[in-house]
Amino acid sequence: MTAHETGSPSISPREREALAWLFRFSDWERGVGWSRDAAPEEVWKLGRTRGLLDLAGAPDRALRIVHVAGTKGKGSTVAYLEAVVLAAGWRTAVYTQPHLHEYRERIRIDGQPVDPERFADGVDRLRVLVGRFAALHPEAGAPTTFELTTVLAALLGAEAGVDLMIAEVGLGGRLDATNALDTDVAVIARIGLDHRQILGRTLAEIAGEKSAIVRPGQPVLSVRQRPSAQAVVERQCERVGAHLRTVSPLRIVLADDGSEQVVGRLASGKRFRTRPGLAQLLEGIGEHQRQNAALAVAAADALTDRGLPLTARAVEQGLAAAWLPARLELVRLRPRVLIDAAHNIDSARALAEELGHWQTRPVWLVLGILRDKDAPPILRELLPLADGVIVVTPTSPRALPAEHLGAACALIGDLPVKRSSSVAAGIAQARKLAGPDGAVVVTGSFATASEARASLGLAGVVTGAARQAWLRAGGLESEP
Repeated sequence: MTAHETGSPSISPREREALAWLFRFSDWERGVGWSRDAAPEEVWKLGRTRGLLDLAGAPDRALRIVHVAGTKGKGSTVAYLEAVVLAAGWRTAVYTQPHLHEYRERIRIDGQPVDPERFADGVDRLRVLVGRFAALHPEAGAPTTFELTTVLAALLGAEAGVDLMIAEVGLGGRLDATNALDTDVAVIARIGLDHRQILGRTLAEIAGEKSAIVRPGQPVLSVRQRPSAQAVVERQCERVGAHLRTVSPLRIVLADDGSEQVVGRLASGKRFRTRPGLAQLLEGIGEHQRQNAALAVAAADALTDRGLPLTARAVEQGLAAAWLPARLELVRLRPRVLIDAAHNIDSARALAEELGHWQTRPVWLVLGILRDKDAPPILRELLPLADGVIVVTPTSPRALPAEHLGAACALIGDLPVKRSSSVAAGIAQARKLAGPDGAVVVTGSFATASEARASLGLAGVVTGAARQAWLRAGGLESEP
């Protein structure tokens, strides 16, 4: 969230006013999940959201809900699941975070960001709920923007009459506002070391926070975690009586043209085979993408008990159609320009896996990181794969100054380090240094990725359909 969002010329006056009201409940330094006016007691971390949901008529209890937690892979898993479910014929509401360009991107109905008027109508309903809740529970303090948006997502999904809501955890799990929702299936992507100052210093402590989304009797789908995290997930599921299934990555096979595809089998015994959309333009299909796709298919399979008419064809179509902006997003060809919002060690490792397939040289990084991230581990993953790095300060109140990032790069890597005045200027500089046969990789944070996409004319390309239209119009060959 940045201050310019309420002043964008593309936003109608009514939507601008709705956003201004929502953002009143945020701490600008820390983000939409914090507010100085929110009571800090743990009982209210979920209590405010649950209380607002109940005052709204408990819209979440009218929905089937898949809840997705983890450190790395949540967004891709959600994108694959959404696309598969849509291909199978169900309507969807999806709640994710963060957004890249406009706040409404956090709530999608049938694959599209929620309509501005529907968004503003929903915010008007929130105003009434907040007043009623404050009168009933003055000791709870004010809700946060994230808590309010969680309620809004459930409201809009129920009002649209969707068949499924997919809710992505914002931070952790145990005390995340999404954990107040009444959910049906839990999905746990790769757990790693991130937000350690909030979630815990060890992998086991963080796994305890993230696995706390599981409910008694629920199907729980999880990747094979590292041993300490795996033990925590297994104990949590056993403790509450949830049914854990550990999901392996999909296997790779070669198509007739030599390209890689993934194969798998549904619970019905039907086999599927396709090329995942999130790897469509890349050199190979990394293990992380095969794992995220497998998690999504397993979650869809679990929904067949709840009526989803899943077929192998729907899985193939959905996996192939899935796409996410700023996740291994190839946006130019000469030089090759890739945008990836890698912002922790696990996402940096996944990006490094992709770069390891590249023969293209030289590779220049355009790097902008937030100061609440542990930069050295990210740099140790990425710098060995680069020929040079340009450090930038993204437009965020939490940005790590470029000079500090540059000093960290100089300590860790033996490669040229340059500084640029902005993300856009950094990309232009890196393109010249890389030359037409080289590559530029823009990464380090969602803020950096957002500015990069905007500077390249991609702020409006946030859905798979828009991406396909952009490709058909020759977007990869276009000039920035």
